[in-house]
Amino acid sequence: MGKITDTPGTGRQKVSVTERSLLVAHGQSKKLADIRKKLQPDLPVLAARSPEKQLLPGLKPEVATELNKARTLIDARINQIMSGFPEGKKKRLFGFRFGSVDAIKSIAIEAAFKTLDIDDNLVKMKLLSGMNFHGNELKGS
Repeated sequence: MGKITDTPGTGRQKVSVTERSLLVAHGQSKKLADIRKKLQPDLPVLAARSPEKQLLPGLKPEVATELNKARTLIDARINQIMSGFPEGKKKRLFGFRFGSVDAIKSIAIEAAFKTLDIDDNLVKMKLLSGMNFHGNELKGS
């Protein structure tokens, strides 16, 4: 049995591995972004969604129904606004203009409607006074 040596001169080929990075950073090329956009299906932006909208315990059915309508309107408006922003900058640009999605959902529903410019005649606002998106009563209301 012959000895095996680790010296490169014994007939083995020397191999070197190098890693290459992208020539253009991921978000820096408009042409690549256009190509990527054409290849991807146009999916709606999902605002941070809460679990399925169901009747909340402790709320009257009429109040819960109006709250679900208000939630749907707020989510739809957030999606509509975010769809107008460039890909990859949606949350940041939305945050500059309106605050974070979580902040919008934690303020009173009347304030959220006013901030997002939603017609408050679409829901019975008197039933929802002092409540936030999640159905919690706000302190001081």
